[in-house]
Amino acid sequence: MKKVYSHENLTQVHTVKGLLEVNGIDCTLKNEHHASGGHVGLESIPVELWVADESQAEKAIALVEKELSEAASKSEWTCPNCQERNAGSFDSCWNCGALPA
Repeated sequence: MKKVYSHENLTQVHTVKGLLEVNGIDCTLKNEHHASGGHVGLESIPVELWVADESQAEKAIALVEKELSEAASKSEWTCPNCQERNAGSFDSCWNCGALPA
């Protein structure tokens, strides 16, 4: 096993895990249960994503880097339905669910 990604936000790590699984890479989480709970200091423990087959680690890291790069490069958009501002990485409005124009 090899660690390919870590982040303090459990949702972020689950998103990356889904990306890898869709691409046929078997992976597992570590520290998942320490990522939240309201206890002092626990929110700073990163959740780790590990690939089972080390030969797929380079492919996994490349997919993660590509996804994060693309998400960061998308610009914010305003919902045509409710006028709420959305991060560029959102495919639909977080407030009402509408799609961008």
